[in-house]
Amino acid sequence: MSDDFEKAVLINFNYGGIQDPQLKERAAAYIANIKQSTECWKLCVERYPSTLYPEVKFWCLQTLHEVICACYLQLDDGSRQAIKGALLTWLQRDCTVEQPALPPFLRNKLAQAIVAIVKREYPAVWPGFFRELVAAAGSGPGLTDMFVRIMVAVDEDVISLDIPRSAEETKLSMHLKDSMREQCISEVAAAWYNLTQLYKSSRPELAAFVLSSCARYVHWMDIGLVANDRFIPLLSELMDSPSPSLRGAATDMLTEVVSKRMEPTAKINLVQELKVVESCERLSSNLVAAAGASKAAAGTANSGGNSSSSTVNQDDELLAKYAKLLATLAGEVMDALKRVENVVISFNVTGLGVDDDASREATLAAQAANSLLESLTRAALTAFCSGVDTISMPLVPFISAYVARLRALVKRGQALPSGAQLHLQAVLEGVAAAARYPEDGANEAEDGSTGPGLGNNSSSTSSNSRARLSDAEVLAAREEQWEVEERRKELLVLLKNAAKLAFPEALNFVASKLQAALSGGVSGANGLTGFDGSSSVSKGPTAASVGLRFQDTEVAVTLLYELGEGAPEDALKAGSGGLVQLVLLLVTQGQGLPAGQHRLVALAVLETCVRYCR
Repeated sequence: MSDDFEKAVLINFNYGGIQDPQLKERAAAYIANIKQSTECWKLCVERYPSTLYPEVKFWCLQTLHEVICACYLQLDDGSRQAIKGALLTWLQRDCTVEQPALPPFLRNKLAQAIVAIVKREYPAVWPGFFRELVAAAGSGPGLTDMFVRIMVAVDEDVISLDIPRSAEETKLSMHLKDSMREQCISEVAAAWYNLTQLYKSSRPELAAFVLSSCARYVHWMDIGLVANDRFIPLLSELMDSPSPSLRGAATDMLTEVVSKRMEPTAKINLVQELKVVESCERLSSNLVAAAGASKAAAGTANSGGNSSSSTVNQDDELLAKYAKLLATLAGEVMDALKRVENVVISFNVTGLGVDDDASREATLAAQAANSLLESLTRAALTAFCSGVDTISMPLVPFISAYVARLRALVKRGQALPSGAQLHLQAVLEGVAAAARYPEDGANEAEDGSTGPGLGNNSSSTSSNSRARLSDAEVLAAREEQWEVEERRKELLVLLKNAAKLAFPEALNFVASKLQAALSGGVSGANGLTGFDGSSSVSKGPTAASVGLRFQDTEVAVTLLYELGEGAPEDALKAGSGGLVQLVLLLVTQGQGLPAGQHRLVALAVLETCVRYCR
């Protein structure tokens, strides 16, 4: 039977859906009055172990956390020891029981309260805290879980500078990191490894949780604690684990290792020692295959099949992690190469007495980085061409930087590396694939007049037979269009930068896309062999256009529009320019353009005509 205190807490947490505002107000006032007492922590210590209500337990932990943050150091030694002892007792007693297990929200709050004490007592008063925590973590899965939650709370509440902190808090963060480096971080890193190894098969979710906490610390601890001959093989093994969460955690961990700040030569040596580049081509192929499977699963889920949306979302999240690793690896190698090349150039330009060993080391590092970059670029471009946003978009910054590097080489009068032309062709393919509207998006819907677009544009289809979209569906289509346009900004800048390096290839690529789109709606499409539009043209859509989606048509016209910005004057010359011929082709044969009445296709055609008619 609950007493007044428990009843007030439960009402305050809206237990049972109580709606009486006056009762809620009285309960809130009762609780506030309790908190005003300087010894309210004693009530928390007394009630936490005895109450049967999780809400009351949470209130006790929350109040203890507030007391610790507000006045812990002002309490007498006996009171501080009583609070600390109670928290550690609950940690040892409640977190080792699996049935019934302590709910995660209580575990998190318990960890937060303990870390609030650590923040004030480590290392001066409680120097052995992390060693004690590591020793307890090996006592079972419950305490391993609490080890992870406490390490996460240490990062979030004390260490991480991603969270805005005062000057005093920043100083405290640095002091705690320095103390951990000197006293215990090697033991904590060993615990992360041992616990991951221990639970990788029996409890993969717990092992993934361990790795995720470790990844938070990589950027400031000694890289040798994780980039070694024990940890790296384990991460490589886990990337092939049957558990998606474990694969994702291992991928995130490798991403943090690769992105750690260090000197360029050391970064290149680290990437070589990781031996992850050798598997990048396999990883990119797996990304493309997984992307296809994810699309199929999404299609099944949307059509009411057995694939759940949570599974599809989980797959997308994992694909994004893989793509981020590949993009980070390639970007870090290219950055290291740029810095090493600058060193080599400086050696050559200054003509000063540079140590031969230093010059040779820089030259060898540049050669190694070039080799790594070539492999990583191939892998990144393979994945970029997948046409899946979660894979393609994380790679855009690296590919943009790669194209900028090629442009810088040309500006300095240097020859492009072997394979650069093939890479640029892949860039064009990837942009076209990534810039398409989603296959199952809101803009696929039909509307006979003013909706977002027409999916089936056969002239025989009556507008009365089309279902008009609701206001919500129209809004969804508009929002989708805005999202695609935002995504396209980077992609189309990439297209134009690549075109500046290989305009003839870009022109032929866009021509092939446009002709492929036109061929879907004209008879005798195999007659489209040039830019002069001389082939026979059907006067309207044919059976070949029925069922074709609008995405390919829309992106082909959009690419033509974008290629006109900054194009060479020869390409715009009336009568003979390649772009002019493509526009004439669009205008003269556009009657047969598949999905030509779709709002987005019509808009792209109109904007293209306006641009080239000026």
